[in-house]
Amino acid sequence: MPRVLVTPLRACGRIWLVSSRKQKAKAGVVVEGPLLLREVQVARALREVAGALGASLELDELLELVLAKIRELVRADAAYLFILDERRQELVSRSEGGAADRIIIPLEDGPLSQVTRTGRGVRLEAGGFSERVEWEAIASSKTGAALLLPLKNNLSRTIGAALVLRHEGETCAPFSDEDEEIVSVLAKQAAVAIDNSRLLVTLIRKNQQLQQAQEQLMRRVRDLELLFELERATARAHSHEELAIAVLERLARASGAEQALLVLRTPDSSQVAEFALTRRFSQTGLRTESPAAFSTTVSPASSGPLARVLSEGVPLQMDAALGEDRGLGRGREEERIVDSVRIRSMIAEPLEGEQRPMGAIGLLNKQDGPFTAEDLGLLRLVAANVATAVRLFDASRAREQEERLSAIGTLLSQVLHDLRSPLAAISGYVELMTEASDKSDRERYAAQILKQFETLGLMQQEVLAFARGETKVLVRKVLLDRFLSDLKELLERELAGKNVELRFEHQRKVVAYFDSERMTRALVNLVRNAADAIGNRGGTITVETTTSGQDLLFRVRDTGPGVPPHVATRLFESFVTSGKQGGTGLGLAIVRRIATEHGGSVELEETKSGASFLIRLPDALQKKRS
Repeated sequence: MPRVLVTPLRACGRIWLVSSRKQKAKAGVVVEGPLLLREVQVARALREVAGALGASLELDELLELVLAKIRELVRADAAYLFILDERRQELVSRSEGGAADRIIIPLEDGPLSQVTRTGRGVRLEAGGFSERVEWEAIASSKTGAALLLPLKNNLSRTIGAALVLRHEGETCAPFSDEDEEIVSVLAKQAAVAIDNSRLLVTLIRKNQQLQQAQEQLMRRVRDLELLFELERATARAHSHEELAIAVLERLARASGAEQALLVLRTPDSSQVAEFALTRRFSQTGLRTESPAAFSTTVSPASSGPLARVLSEGVPLQMDAALGEDRGLGRGREEERIVDSVRIRSMIAEPLEGEQRPMGAIGLLNKQDGPFTAEDLGLLRLVAANVATAVRLFDASRAREQEERLSAIGTLLSQVLHDLRSPLAAISGYVELMTEASDKSDRERYAAQILKQFETLGLMQQEVLAFARGETKVLVRKVLLDRFLSDLKELLERELAGKNVELRFEHQRKVVAYFDSERMTRALVNLVRNAADAIGNRGGTITVETTTSGQDLLFRVRDTGPGVPPHVATRLFESFVTSGKQGGTGLGLAIVRRIATEHGGSVELEETKSGASFLIRLPDALQKKRS
């Protein structure tokens, strides 16, 4: 081991070693033991700090160890670490012994601020800092020497400053290069520890944020599942009561409330319906063997705990144990008992209507404590969902009533439409009877009149069947020759005075099974539409009857202008017309219904000119079994 020349000098009551060449020359003494001892002390201190840095020590304990080793190795009277608070732009002290009163120094123009900003160390001797306000906050007595070094992390970024002090005295020496190197190494260890601690704190905070986000996400998922379940349940409801049961049961279960309330105005706002669902609790919790009780009350005005929410449209939150009462007045109303349930805590939300609240919904007495902000948020979501469901339900009910009235109107239009043919026939036969002198002719006309009255009777039966939601097709054996002969006679009278030629083409001696009266109506409607389409220009209408296997086919063709393309796609819908004067748009809709009731179909065939409609009655050539 090489020899080192050192000179023992007094410094603040301690021996310190000088290793510069000039000092070695002045000393002229060879000393091995003290230098070796010093090197061992430094190495041991560094090992201790490194070991502590790798162990799971608290940051404060580690920094106290670093400060103690700094003070010991450089023979200082005091040592501080100042950590930079970047957000506040302040230096906050950490001192040996964990002083309760930490020193906070603004990052301004003092020596510590300069070291922190520049990242370069500074040595100060007595008098070099006597006028520094920054220094007066630190030193408790006059200081003879000070060493200020930056705290730099692994990225060489300054995160604070180290301050080492020697008190003023006769033998107090300034800090040496060796002292600066030792403090610099230990300060580096402290900076690494501070960075690791900050990283750990950041990770913990991030984990907490992730856990909170996960909990919030799980709550949102539960809320969405509840809303989805409510939407499905309310969609199946056929009354306000069924809707209330579906909502209150699920809401009370999700929030852990003892009771759930729903108040709704009737559609005409003349009355208020109050629904309450009560879950039975015991001291040990919910008695699952006892089902929830549901009650309904209808009165001219609400007098329960939701009355103010309904009338004023304001939310409500009340907890008697916490002394909170937001929205519910003090006094007897707090002591109200709803279905044997005394109100201890309550939250409620209005159901928003167009101009005023349509209702209100509330929860009473949470099982495991007061209602939370999450409960209130869930109630708001459910309130919005219920308000939408009630609006849709009321709109659907109103629409059903309108559709029922519309159906009645459609039926009346159809009846009036169909009455034209038998009434016209009756009127014509009555005129013929008055002119006929032969008794046999009058009897024949009378028989035709009676037949038309039978048709009117069948129409009456059809109206009643429609009102009862029934369909009735009277399938009987029909001789096709006689059926078509009667149809031709009826159509000739229908088309009398019009510039239309009527032709019939059919097979002879065919027997079929269908409702002759209703098929007569269907074919009359098709021929009448064809005649209206031909108009004054003149043309031909052909009624063709053929068979295909066991199916019976009726085809009505005309030489008119055809069906407009914009009408063809919805030709068989009610009230669809091609613009003819006085048309009801019901003729083809009636034809389709008659064909459908026979199990058949009607379609518009493609033709080069005019229009052609085909009615197919499947298995009409086979006798139907009763």
